[in-house]
Amino acid sequence: MMKTILTIFFFFSLISAYAQSGIVNIEVRTNVNKFNCSCKEESFICQEFTAQEKVLKLPVASFDCPKRMIEKDLIELFEAEKYPHIAIEILNYTESNGAITASIKITVKKTAKVYQLQLGETYDSEAFYFTGTQELDLTDYHIEPPVKALGLVKVKPVVTIEFKIPEEFVIN
Repeated sequence: MMKTILTIFFFFSLISAYAQSGIVNIEVRTNVNKFNCSCKEESFICQEFTAQEKVLKLPVASFDCPKRMIEKDLIELFEAEKYPHIAIEILNYTESNGAITASIKITVKKTAKVYQLQLGETYDSEAFYFTGTQELDLTDYHIEPPVKALGLVKVKPVVTIEFKIPEEFVIN
């Protein structure tokens, strides 16, 4: 178990409302607004392949958005009927001088991309959690950013994924 406790602050005060559980947020920006969709820990699916490898699957249909119409758009955007999960896998991580660096594979639809990022670790009264933030370019995943309201609202191609994942989903 890691001895160093690091905290990465999330964009909104949303995390304080869910301080006792894991959560994954997707922040989407448009030319007129931005919004967050969240998937809470009770929806996470941890699929173990070997004793050392685990993949956290997030059901796209479990993301809670500010409006039902946005949830429907998210499900359509990620083609949830055909690809029901977004997968996050921490491939490896190292701790050096109190900093945790990780290789994380994020799979959307059939496309997987590996990112290098700084992880934090936080603890509440229940468990340890890994925390992190990564920007994703939708076009890297062969997703065309949608245009709504007859072209007046355009989704920006870069979304931000933020996570607070229970440590047991990552390491044994």
